[in-house]
Amino acid sequence: MLSPEDWDEVPPYGEEEPAAPTAGAELLEPAPAVEIPTVDVAGVIDNPSAPPEFVWDGFVPRGFVCLLAGHGGSGKSTLALQLAVAAAMGLPLLGVPTHPGRVLLFSGEDAGPLLRHRLAAVCRALDVTPRALAERLMVLDGTENPALGEAVRERETGREYIAPTAIYERLREIVTEWQPILCVVDNASDVFEGNENARAQVRGFVRSLAKLSHQVDSCPAILLLTHTPKQAVRGGGESYSGSTAWHNSARARLSLTPDRDDETRLTLSLDKMNLAPLRREPLRLARSHGGVLVLDESARKTEDTPSEPPTTALLRLLADFNRRGEHVSPEQSARNNAWKMLRPEAGFPKRAYTVAGPLFSAMRELERRGLIERAEYVNAHRKRYKHWLLTAKGWEEIGESAPTAPTAPTSGEGALDAGPRGGAPTAPTSGPKECEEKERAQVGAKSSLAESSDFGARADGTNPRALGTNPRAKGTNPRAKRKGGKA
Repeated sequence: MLSPEDWDEVPPYGEEEPAAPTAGAELLEPAPAVEIPTVDVAGVIDNPSAPPEFVWDGFVPRGFVCLLAGHGGSGKSTLALQLAVAAAMGLPLLGVPTHPGRVLLFSGEDAGPLLRHRLAAVCRALDVTPRALAERLMVLDGTENPALGEAVRERETGREYIAPTAIYERLREIVTEWQPILCVVDNASDVFEGNENARAQVRGFVRSLAKLSHQVDSCPAILLLTHTPKQAVRGGGESYSGSTAWHNSARARLSLTPDRDDETRLTLSLDKMNLAPLRREPLRLARSHGGVLVLDESARKTEDTPSEPPTTALLRLLADFNRRGEHVSPEQSARNNAWKMLRPEAGFPKRAYTVAGPLFSAMRELERRGLIERAEYVNAHRKRYKHWLLTAKGWEEIGESAPTAPTAPTSGEGALDAGPRGGAPTAPTSGPKECEEKERAQVGAKSSLAESSDFGARADGTNPRALGTNPRAKGTNPRAKRKGGKA
């Protein structure tokens, strides 16, 4: 039987004393809830990663989401279909090489009959046999149920987020089976059922499209077609509609804009590229009779004519404004923005920048490259504003040296502390000039003597008024007599 003292050493009911660790045993740390992959830094040179690959050289990168923006009816769907056919058959598009492979096109806007009509025109233009194309191109008609992501509200918080739909899951299965190098999604206004201005929703939707590429061995490029807002078509604003998350989440962005003077001519510009230098120059396009987009032969320059990149022309124009002391504002809403100030100037690349959106994008790219910068100035009303200035690197880009600010000279005629050359002047010793100065001195002495004598006379009481000769003082004023007689 245990004594009361022994009960203190017995553990409570249902519990056991922990076993003493055996010699040499190691305590295991709990596993982390999530794992974050680490990047191999030590082998970036000895074991480098492969450079980015492109489905369409310099324009559409593989493994990422790329936006193609254009106004309704501008031809972006036709251009996307042309790219799909060219990439499937390994043909160059608009003079730019493509990487051959299987292609998948999901259409949430245009139904099958219209797609087949456009596809026939593209096959004729590119001289492609439809039967051979069918082995490498799959076209899906998703117009009846196009949504790939829809907004869902949480019951607890009321927050809305984008959730993948059943169509998205089926598309993911098809992409996994087909293994394409390019997946075209037409377009965002049909497949995205959420708020295009909500950053979190847009970012979640673009990431869900990126997963289609990351989870497939072929690592396809995802080309998402979007609409351009009306203000961009009229010459202001960005070339995409909605939140900036559309621009920030995509790794590349193309914009197709019609010419203001001739809508049959268009410009395809690369407004963003995070994977390579933004060196691709805009392509000037024209509509053929069949609706297919072709290179604008009237805008192409001969090989013998030296060509200058449009960005270099912008730097030259901005350099002229800097020299003249005129200000070009980096703010798009300012009255002196780049579009309003640079476009009327001779030498402005009008074919490269037919509307304001691509121009503003080019100015920001020049800033990212360190060729221009934002600087502050004070106007005549003492208000502070920002304007674009060329950096030293920008002046070097156009083959000129940066102008230096004027400084106060330390010697010579313009110096602030400069005196007469040759030292202090000395009085002349002889000559006509000396005689003239002596005569002037004598005249001055006489005049001062006369003034002093006149002053003395007044002091002696010889002033007529002082002697009492003033008629009024003697009472000889006629008016004063008449007054006296009356009295």
